[in-house]
Amino acid sequence: MTSFSLRPGLRPRILLATLVPVLVVLGGMVYAVSSFLEVLEHDMTHGQLARELDRVDALYRRDPQLLDLLGPNLETYVVPKGDTDSLPDSVKPIRNGESHEVWLPGADYEYQATRRDIGDQSLYVLLDLTPEERLEKELIGVAWIAGLGAMFLAVLVALWLSHVVMRPVRRLAHRVSAIVPGEQRPDLTPATGDRQLNIIVEAFDGVLDRFDAFVAREQAFTEDASHELRTPLATVISSLDLIVEDRDLSAKSQRRLARARAAATRMHELIEALLLFAREQGSEVFDTPVSPVVREAIAMQGHLFSAQTAAAIAFEAETEVHVNAPSSMVLSVVNNLLRNAIEHGDGARIDVRLDATGLSIRDHGAGIAPAALSRLFDRRFKGQHSRGQGLGLYLVKRVSERFGWRVEVDSNVGAGTEFVLYFAA
Repeated sequence: MTSFSLRPGLRPRILLATLVPVLVVLGGMVYAVSSFLEVLEHDMTHGQLARELDRVDALYRRDPQLLDLLGPNLETYVVPKGDTDSLPDSVKPIRNGESHEVWLPGADYEYQATRRDIGDQSLYVLLDLTPEERLEKELIGVAWIAGLGAMFLAVLVALWLSHVVMRPVRRLAHRVSAIVPGEQRPDLTPATGDRQLNIIVEAFDGVLDRFDAFVAREQAFTEDASHELRTPLATVISSLDLIVEDRDLSAKSQRRLARARAAATRMHELIEALLLFAREQGSEVFDTPVSPVVREAIAMQGHLFSAQTAAAIAFEAETEVHVNAPSSMVLSVVNNLLRNAIEHGDGARIDVRLDATGLSIRDHGAGIAPAALSRLFDRRFKGQHSRGQGLGLYLVKRVSERFGWRVEVDSNVGAGTEFVLYFAA
């Protein structure tokens, strides 16, 4: 299951770092424009309303009939003082000398209204704010269009900046991905061309140097130790082979020699595997037939079955399979799988089958508990009844990975276990 994180990556962070200030500035600009227009409208309309009130007052005092000649942008009401029944509801609360923005029924925009008492009459003057409101909307619309344009431009600039910032990182990642263990590493410094990123490059180079030194020491130790063990081990195996040919030995001694021969062979396989892992992947081409190796492994494991009751290994080869791997490695894998089947087969028959897809080794023992299946190929993992050191199946996995093979296991408690070695990836 992949873990989900809310933390954005480097490129989204660059975008956010660029866009957030732009959004703040744009929001402030729109608010400032709106506030400025409100203040401007207030000052302009109050000044104009005061002038219109003085003009209407003068006309009313001269002749009330002259109010009918006022322009369409003015509405006037003259009522007895305190009698507001004939006024629109929005105008009624206005007191003498006050000014308010009001709505009239059917109007699209507000009116700026004021009141002046003249004797026992109240004069209401309402200034139509339609031109000012329309101008304010147009200016706010222009501000929004300019803001959105600036936002779009900021997004483009942020994307371009993130691309520029990430370019040396991508170059560095490309060079790092091209590093092959054991080969001369390319110089990573020119990949960035950035002094700040060179800090990461220098740290990465230092880590790689330590890794290379560690791997070199491990490979040298493994190779030296394996070569030092090869010669005496070959002497032990050849000597055991000569002693086994002595017909005067008792059956008990023969069995003991067989166990010693098996242990020496197992150590030889382990040394060969260690040498393989110590060497880098080579370009050698092998053409190893599998069925003769399987028969050799069955013969080598035969002495282990001599102590089992009613035990046998049935081998069936539908076709010959050739693999690109040394015969010693194929023998090591098959031997380890057979030994595992012998140890857990409870003396029952073991079926070995080779076909075009791979090699199947099935025992009819107690099976493997589901909890242990996921750990079978772990280093040093041993089953409940295992007599080994927990390295056999681990080596099977390592060798298979080295040559591109795949190992699968299927087990049912009480019915046995089947290992299938697929030679094709």
